[in-house]
Amino acid sequence: MIRLLLIVAFAALSTFAKDLTIAPGSYSLDLTKYDFIDTTVNVIQFPKGNEAFTPFFNKMDTLVFENKGQVRIMHVGGSHLQADVISGRIREHMIKEYPGASAGRGFIFPYSAARTNTPSSYASYYKGIWDKNKNVQREISKPLGLLGIAVSTSDPRAEITLMLDKYNSAPIWGETRFRLFGYSDNNDVVPVLRVDSTDIYGVHDTVSQSYVFTSPRPIDTIQIQFRWVDSLKQATVAQFINDSLLQDSIARADSLKTDSLKKDSLSKDSLKKNGNDTSKVEKAKIPANVLNLQNAQLQNAQPALDSMFQGECDVLDTACIAREEAKNKDTTVNSRCAELAAKKADINYEEGEQDPTNNPDDHCFTEPAAVPDSVKKNARPHFTLTGILSENDAPGIIYTNVGINGAKVHDYFEEVCPLFEKEMEYFKPDLVIFAIGINDANVQRFNDKQFREDYDKLIERFKKVNPNVAFIFETNNDMFRKIKRKKFVQHGNGEVARKSFFMLADKHKAGVWDKFSIMGGLGSMAKWERASLAKKDKVHFNLTGYNLLGDLFYKALIQAYQDHIANLPAQTKSENKPTAQQATKDERGNK
Repeated sequence: MIRLLLIVAFAALSTFAKDLTIAPGSYSLDLTKYDFIDTTVNVIQFPKGNEAFTPFFNKMDTLVFENKGQVRIMHVGGSHLQADVISGRIREHMIKEYPGASAGRGFIFPYSAARTNTPSSYASYYKGIWDKNKNVQREISKPLGLLGIAVSTSDPRAEITLMLDKYNSAPIWGETRFRLFGYSDNNDVVPVLRVDSTDIYGVHDTVSQSYVFTSPRPIDTIQIQFRWVDSLKQATVAQFINDSLLQDSIARADSLKTDSLKKDSLSKDSLKKNGNDTSKVEKAKIPANVLNLQNAQLQNAQPALDSMFQGECDVLDTACIAREEAKNKDTTVNSRCAELAAKKADINYEEGEQDPTNNPDDHCFTEPAAVPDSVKKNARPHFTLTGILSENDAPGIIYTNVGINGAKVHDYFEEVCPLFEKEMEYFKPDLVIFAIGINDANVQRFNDKQFREDYDKLIERFKKVNPNVAFIFETNNDMFRKIKRKKFVQHGNGEVARKSFFMLADKHKAGVWDKFSIMGGLGSMAKWERASLAKKDKVHFNLTGYNLLGDLFYKALIQAYQDHIANLPAQTKSENKPTAQQATKDERGNK
């Protein structure tokens, strides 16, 4: 009887969730037109049982039945996760339906400053010039953290803005606490949170290399400016940059004008040489687009922001230039980088295409060259950002995605991301969903043994932070391998990788969501593409496909939790488990 009341109470809590009139997990998916999808295997499989999930399930119990605590879930992968469509769909279900409260957005990042796609669930904007480092690059010059990406700037105009509710029909997020992971090379730059035109300075935690900000009210827009300790120098350099860019833009416009006059003159000369009448040839005119550019620059003083900066360094960053010159002169340094640079240029390390093998040594780490003190003295202040953790104190679920386009398992190793555990200490996931593997297997020679060993190493990094963390492996989707332009072949590595995921789950007492089989097995990606669920690259899905996968995964995860509830032992009323009526009353009181 008590067990039945728990199930009813769970359903009662759920029915009061926003935008939902049915219990979570019980919504229907119209898959009648997708007969190739095998819904019979849409479950979380536990090769060694679900005992390792007890801590996670217990925290869910406390949240659902007592409305207390926070449950933290992390979804890790490659391009499927950076886009945050499948993970975004799961998050949407979690925070709206179960139990209808959000405890924070989790990790976020200004991906636009790194010139890559921002997750689809929020917007990212930046000002100034930024350099990037990603865990998929051959050459990495900055220590990376949990997200596997970093952006750096010495631009006095630098600023980032993240709008969490940009694409939501109604506001979801109300964050009050932010931990910005980053550092200034010489402690001469300080990040500042702007709220209602007010500067909020964070508490600097030197141990974690982070700044902790507390907002006076819940906010969904995060605006960070970077203040130099020497404010006069910051203002002076910013003005100098703007003036220089303006002059440079005007010079380029004048160059266009000169080129146009030369072309017109050559055209007239050509006509004369051929005996043609040039009386009807119009006099050379400045093109309208050039005139508009000149007028706009002179009147509004809004220069092109990239004209003064080229390569890795801009012309004012003397320290950066000194490092580049030293690196170019010393051919004995970074031999590993030189070796990788000599590889075939057609290898796409960000998406795995034409990569002959999954080599964990496809990275080199540059060491900064010795810079004279005189150069350091004149160098501009520099700041590196590796991530922002967004939270509040409300009970609920924090569901965060971690993904970089093209990432493989070894791209999250300590050599590449040395700050990984240090940053994860402030999140400590209760459940980790692994979706890394599509790039590892999209190779000509797939070493499945090495693949499992790589995962063993990565799992240890998570267990260092939370020994009780539960894991779910998401098998690779079916895919085709591109061998020539517009020619694809079936990729059998999907089935090999699937077996490896089950072997890993058996070893680590984890769960498996068999996406490969759910899709329909080998060759099914072609059917998903014909059904307008996948892209023409036959590796990625479109919005509809990702949302469908997100719905399926959420349904499987909630079913696993409901099975846990159904198998709870008989309990006495003294343990304060609420009845359905109490749960409903509490839920109404918390609305």
